[in-house]
Amino acid sequence: MPKLYFYDTGLACALMGIEEPGQLMIHPFRGGLFENLALLELLKKRYNAAKSNNLFFWRDNVGNEVDIIQEMPNELIPYEVKSSQTITSEYTKGIEFWNKMNLSKGGNVIYGGHQPRQRSDGIKILGIRNV
Repeated sequence: MPKLYFYDTGLACALMGIEEPGQLMIHPFRGGLFENLALLELLKKRYNAAKSNNLFFWRDNVGNEVDIIQEMPNELIPYEVKSSQTITSEYTKGIEFWNKMNLSKGGNVIYGGHQPRQRSDGIKILGIRNV
C-alpha cells in the first residue's frame, strides 16, 4: 500500500482540524505528521542540491518496514522516524531487520529530541534539527 505525503504539513494539520501546537502533542496522527516533516526536510535538502528524489518507503508482506530508504549510488540508507523525544531500542528494529536482510550496516533514526548520537552498530540518532 502506498503512503501519501503532504508538501505542506501546515495544510495537513488544517485539514485534520489541528489549530494549536498543544493539539498536535496529543493528536493520534502526530507520528505520521512528524514522519512527513522529516521526509520533506530530506527532500528539500536533495532539491536544494539540484538532485532528484531518491527517497522510498519499504514494507514486506509480514509487516516489517522502514520509514524511509534513501537510494545512494552504492548503497541504500534506512531511516526510521519517531516523534518521541526519548530513544528506545524499539526505534531501531526496522533498521536492524533491513541491515540483516541486506547484509549492510548503519542507518539513521530521526527523532523529536535534540541530542545526536552514534551507536556502536553504525546507526546514527539524529534530532530533527540535525536533518
